[in-house]
Amino acid sequence: MVKAEEFATGCAMSVHSKLQNFAVDLVSDHTKFRFYTGAPQAAAVPEPPAHPRVSCLMVTRGNIELLKHSFACYQRQTYANRELVIVAEPEAVKKVHNFIASQEPANVRLYVAPPGLSLGDHRNFAVARATGNILATWDDDDLSDPRRLEVAVQALRQQTDAAAVVLSRVLLWWPQRKLAAITHRRTWEQSMVVWRNYLPIYPARPRNEDAVARDLVRTRRWAAIDSPLLYVYVVTGRNTWDPAHFEEILSHAECRFEGDEFDELNQLLSHRLSLLDYAAVLTNKECAAEMPR
Repeated sequence: MVKAEEFATGCAMSVHSKLQNFAVDLVSDHTKFRFYTGAPQAAAVPEPPAHPRVSCLMVTRGNIELLKHSFACYQRQTYANRELVIVAEPEAVKKVHNFIASQEPANVRLYVAPPGLSLGDHRNFAVARATGNILATWDDDDLSDPRRLEVAVQALRQQTDAAAVVLSRVLLWWPQRKLAAITHRRTWEQSMVVWRNYLPIYPARPRNEDAVARDLVRTRRWAAIDSPLLYVYVVTGRNTWDPAHFEEILSHAECRFEGDEFDELNQLLSHRLSLLDYAAVLTNKECAAEMPR
């Protein structure tokens, strides 16, 4: 059993204290999460099963150097009843298949998407092939703490009239700039975990398709979890959004970790997330140049 204090071993207390000053808990077996309930109209969610299956939905272009870190986060999840549904572009299927075959996957299925689909269409394609009662967005370039699914299911079972849960803050992580930040409070749609019956159809857009999460919270009851270290929103240089989008997020961030503080933060969280290895990949110019866009 891991105690929060153990994560601070060997790290300057400045980063640990800064997290505490901004009400950011280190994720551990003793973490107490803050829950907020929004939207006045209640969703008629039926009595949930004790351990509902969670389908994690990944859409990928086959950038294995990125995908392997997100895949490792899925493999390390503490919640047992889960599956990973991967939808890949036709030209990427072979290398994604070869990568999965080299691992020891826990209930992973790979599908080839028809050519010419938008990102929103890809997500709908994945939803149609999921078998879970609960659906979780699982972007191929972001990172999730091992307890992300466990905490989300716990929240859905505690808030029995909630259609979905989202994180109210996340960790924005930009290794090329040695910069990380605790974001401002909002509905972070990429963190959404939702009962299947209440997920709207994704619009056929090349990006911002996951704004359906914001639509959902306007019409259903939902719960927000204030534990930003459960989700790492990674700036890779290959994102669907351009740098200006992330600069805008940074302009509203609650706190930043730059330079040495960025390195200390990575060390602090490296027990649970592969930040050190991932940063090495993203800051290697030769490796980055070879990554498909």
